[in-house]
Amino acid sequence: MHKLFLLIKKFLFPGLNIGIRKRMKFTKHFKTGDIETLDVGCGNGAFSFAAYRLGNKVLGIDFDKEKLKRTEEFRDYLNINNSRCKFIVWNIYDLVSLNKTFDQIVCFETLEHMKDDWKVIDIFSKILESGGLLHLCTPYANRKPYYGEIISEKEDGSHIRLGYTYEQFEKMLNVAGFEIIKKDKAVGIFSQKLINLMNWADIQIMPSKTDRQKDFTHLLLFLIFYPFTFFDGLFSHKEKDYLNIYVLAKKI
Repeated sequence: MHKLFLLIKKFLFPGLNIGIRKRMKFTKHFKTGDIETLDVGCGNGAFSFAAYRLGNKVLGIDFDKEKLKRTEEFRDYLNINNSRCKFIVWNIYDLVSLNKTFDQIVCFETLEHMKDDWKVIDIFSKILESGGLLHLCTPYANRKPYYGEIISEKEDGSHIRLGYTYEQFEKMLNVAGFEIIKKDKAVGIFSQKLINLMNWADIQIMPSKTDRQKDFTHLLLFLIFYPFTFFDGLFSHKEKDYLNIYVLAKKI
C-alpha cells in the first residue's frame, strides 16, 4: 500500500499545492551544471529536485523534521543520488555556521515567515559566492489575504507579514549587495480562487473528515478546478492580480 502511495505521489508531484505548481515555472531561471545550490525552506523538495536535475549539488533545509523525513523517503524512491541532494533540519539564522558557501540560493515562500527578514538577506549575501544567484519569491504585499490566512507576530509557521513589493525587494537587496536582474510573478486570479476554495474546504469541511476523506476531497477539487488555472495569464494583467512575485538577484 505504501509503495502505491509513493507511485501516486510521483504521478501527481509536485502535489496538489497550487502555489508550488505555479512557481515551478521559475526553475527556468535556475543555473545549470555542477554548482552548489541551497534551497531554503525546501518543503517537499520540488525545487531541490529541479535543481538536482539541472546538475546541481543541492542542500535543502527546513524546520519541519517530519516533513523532511517524507522528502528524503520520496527522494530515495525517485533514485536521486543522496550524496548530491541532501536535506537537513537547520535554522535559517544559523546558516553561516554551516561554514559553506553556495553558487545559488533558492528561497521560495519563506522570507514572509521570518521576523528579521533583513538579517536573512544579509546572511544570504555572506554565504553566496560573488556573482552567485538568489531566487526570491514571496506573496505580493498589495493583495487580498487568502481564505483563512493568519498574520502572526511570532515565527510560528504563520505569515509575519502579507508579503513584499518589488520596491521593497530592491531596497533590501541593494543594501545587502545584490542587483535584481529579473522579475516575474505567479498564481493569478483563477489559481487564487482555487487556493481559497481548498482552504475553505480545509477549515469548514475537513475537521470532521478522516484522512482518507480529506485526501479524496483535495484530489477531487484539484481535478475539477485545476484546468481553469491556465486562464490566469488571460485575465491577470496587473501585479495586484497575482499572489506571488519573484526576483532573480545577482550578488555584486
